[in-house]
Amino acid sequence: MVNLVDLMTGPQLYRKFLQGEHKYTIPEYLGNTTMSFCRGLFYFSTSLAFGPVIVCYLYNRNYLQPQTILFILKYAGLMAMFGLMGRFIGRSMDPLYKEFIGIYAKARASGKPEDNDALKQFDFELFGVNADYTALPNKDLWYNQPNETNANPFTKIASLYAIKSFGRHMLYPGSMALLNYLLHNNLQLARGLLVTRKGGKRVWIRSTQGDLIDAMYVSAPEFVPDERKDTLVICCEGNAGFYEIGIVSTPAELGYHVLGWNHPGFGESSGLPYPERTLAAADSVMQYAINVLKFKEENIVLFGWSIGGYPSSWLAANYPKIKGLVLDATFDDVLPLAIARMPKFLSGVVEYAVRNHFNLEIHRILAKYKGPLRLIRRLQEEILTTDDTGGEEEKRASNRANFLLKEVIKVRHPDVIHNLEPLVDRWLAMSPNERAMSAHESMNTGNGEILAKLFQVCDHYLVDFDATHVTPLDPGYFNIPTEYRE
Repeated sequence: MVNLVDLMTGPQLYRKFLQGEHKYTIPEYLGNTTMSFCRGLFYFSTSLAFGPVIVCYLYNRNYLQPQTILFILKYAGLMAMFGLMGRFIGRSMDPLYKEFIGIYAKARASGKPEDNDALKQFDFELFGVNADYTALPNKDLWYNQPNETNANPFTKIASLYAIKSFGRHMLYPGSMALLNYLLHNNLQLARGLLVTRKGGKRVWIRSTQGDLIDAMYVSAPEFVPDERKDTLVICCEGNAGFYEIGIVSTPAELGYHVLGWNHPGFGESSGLPYPERTLAAADSVMQYAINVLKFKEENIVLFGWSIGGYPSSWLAANYPKIKGLVLDATFDDVLPLAIARMPKFLSGVVEYAVRNHFNLEIHRILAKYKGPLRLIRRLQEEILTTDDTGGEEEKRASNRANFLLKEVIKVRHPDVIHNLEPLVDRWLAMSPNERAMSAHESMNTGNGEILAKLFQVCDHYLVDFDATHVTPLDPGYFNIPTEYRE
C-alpha cells in the first residue's frame, strides 16, 4: 500500500523512460508549481546576495515586528499546505506515480542494487535514493595548496562574503537554481535520449564529501575498433555544462565508452561546487570507473572542457597512468580572468578570494602530470580572453590557453623554451600554413634546429579549433594524445 506521506513529500516524477514525458494531473501541477515558488522565494530571501537587502528594506519600513513576521509565516505555511495537498490529491489520482512511489519506497528501504535498477526506469527529482557506489577515502591524494597571502580583516571578510554571495555563481553558473530551472526540460529530454537511444545507464555515486553525484555511463557500440572498445572517456563539464547536453556526445559519437557526470549542485547532483567538493566528486567517479566498471587506469582518457579542466587535470595528477588527458578551451589560472571582469578597485579582494577559496591554478596541477596531453584552443574564444578592447589579434593573444601551453612547455621541455617564449607567442599567432612555412624557413637559420624543435613541441601539444567557446567540439578534433617523441 502506498504511504500517504510519500504521496505528499515524495520526489517529482518527470517521466518513465520508455513511455515519454509524464503528464501531471491538474491538482499535482498546481501543487508542484506552488512548492517550486515557495522554494524559490525561500532561496531568494535567505541568500547572502539579496537577504541583507531585504532585511534592510523591512527595517526601514518598520516591518520587522513580531506581528509582521507571524503574518509572513502564516501565509507561507498556508501556501506550503496548499502545495502539499495539491500533490497529495493529484498523485492519488495518478496510477503511474503510485507505481513509481511504491518502487521508490522499496528501493530506499532495501538498498539492494536490483531495487535501484528497477527505480532507474523512471526519471525523477533525485533525492532520498541509495547510491550505487560510495567512494572510499584516500589519504594519498595530492592537492594544490595555495600560496599564503596576507590581507587585512576587511579584505578577508569582503572576500568571503563575495565568494558566498555571488562569486561562486559567477564561476559556476550551472549551480544557480534559476539556470537549472530554465534548462530543466531540456535536461530531462536529453537524459531520456541518452537512456533510450544510446543505451545509457544512469549511475548515482556518493562522494567522500557526502554529495550524491548524478552520472551517466554510455557503453561503446558492438562494432567499433578494439582500441576504442577498450577505452573509457571520463568527461568533466564546464561551469555551465551538464552531461545531458555537454561534451559527452563527442567521444560517444566516436564509439568510445563514456562516463559523464554533473558537478555538485548541477542538474540532479546535490551539494555546491566548491573546489574540495568538486574534486571529491571527480575522484568518486574515477573510483567507480576503476572499481565497478573495471576499467584499468591505463585505459582511461580524461576529457575536460573549460573549467572542467580543473578536476580532469587534478585526476591526471593523482592517476598518472591514465591513457591521456584532453583539455578543450581550458585556462592556466582563473585569477587573471576574474580580475579582468571585476572593477579594478576590487582587485585585492578578488585576488584574496580566488587564491584562498577558488584557487584554480590548472598549470600548477598539470606540472604534476607527465603523461600524454592534448590542448585544444578555440580561435574565436570569447570567454577565456582578458583583452576585449583591441582587435582580433590582441584578443587571441590574451587567450589563457596560450599561457597554459607555455607553462606546459616550461615544465616538460625547459631547455627548448629557454629565452624563446616570445617565439611561442609568434607561433600561436600564425595560421597553419604560416606555421608550416616557418618550420621550413627556420631550418635555414643559425639556430634552426632549436626553433624547429620548439615549433614541433608546440604542434604536438596544441591544436586550434576555429569555433567559439561554447560550440560543441567536432569529433574530428578529439584524438587520444600520445607521448612526445623527438
